[in-house]
Amino acid sequence: MKPNFLCVGAQKSGTTTLHDLLIQHPDIYLPTVKETKFFQDNKKFEQGIDFYEKMYFSRCKSAKAVGEIDPEYMYFEEVPERIYKSLGKDIKIIFMLRNPADRAYSHYLMSYRRDYEKHSFIEAINLERERISLGDFEKNHFSYVDRGFYAKQIKRYLKYFPLENMKFIIFEEFVKNKKSVLSDIFSFLGVSQDVDIQTDLKSNEAGEPKFKFLRDFIYKPNYFKPLKRFGRIFFPTQQSRDNFLRYLDKINQGPLKSIPKSLALDIREKLINIFFDDIKELENIIGINLGIWLDDKRAVHKQ
Repeated sequence: MKPNFLCVGAQKSGTTTLHDLLIQHPDIYLPTVKETKFFQDNKKFEQGIDFYEKMYFSRCKSAKAVGEIDPEYMYFEEVPERIYKSLGKDIKIIFMLRNPADRAYSHYLMSYRRDYEKHSFIEAINLERERISLGDFEKNHFSYVDRGFYAKQIKRYLKYFPLENMKFIIFEEFVKNKKSVLSDIFSFLGVSQDVDIQTDLKSNEAGEPKFKFLRDFIYKPNYFKPLKRFGRIFFPTQQSRDNFLRYLDKINQGPLKSIPKSLALDIREKLINIFFDDIKELENIIGINLGIWLDDKRAVHKQ
C-alpha cells in the first residue's frame, strides 16, 4: 500500500511529537521507523517504489490514512519531484513550521549532542555556507540557517502539488493546543476526530548524553564495528536495528548542562532579521499571520 500523506518537516519543529500522537489513531498507519529517508536517500530511492511499499507499508491492511513523517523531505531539493513521480499529485502534505531562529538553535543542539558539532553557535553560522557545500553529511547536520528559509522550500513543492493538498502547522500553536491542532489534522486526513489521544507527552527534547561511549556507538558508524556486526544476530533487519538505536539514544539522554538551552536574545534578533523577507513571503503563500515570530519585543526588523 502506498502512502496517501506525508509530513515533510521542518526538522526540529515537532515532527517526532506529531509521530507519537498520530500512531495512536486506529485509522492512521505509520511505519515502525520514523524517517525512512526513502525519497532523500539515493541508494534507497534507486531500489524503487515496490521496495518502499514492501519495506515500510507491507503490514498496513485497512488504514484510511497511510503515511510517513520525515523532516529531511522538506529541505532536500530533489525530494518533491521524487514524491510526485512516485506517489502522484494527490498526496496530502503536512508542513510543521517553527520560528526559524529557534529551529536553527535546536538543530545546533542536536548536532552538538551527537558530537558532530565542535564550534560555538556563532562560529557554526559563520562557517555554514562553506560547510554545507562539502557534501550530504555537512548539508544535513550543519544547515542551521539554510533550513529556515521555508518559503523557498515550500515553493519547490508548489511546482508539483496544489496548495489545497497542503496543511501548514505552526509549531508554537501546536505546542500550546495539541488537541485542537490534532483535530484539524484529522479533518485534513479524513479520519475520525472522535478518538482519545494521549497528548501529554514530550518527545525529542534537547539534552546531552549520559554516556559518551554509547553516543559514539549510536552516531559514529566506524566505532565498535565488531560489536555492531555481532548485534545483527539479534537485530537482523535494518528497521529493527534503527529502532534499537533510537531506544538507546532515548534512554541515554540527560539534561542539557554544558551549553545554554535557549538562544540568546541578541543572536535571535539578528537571525530573525535574516529570515524576515522569507517569513513575509511565507505569510503570503500559506495565508497565516506569523507575527508570533516577528514580535517587536523579541526581534526588530531593521528597515
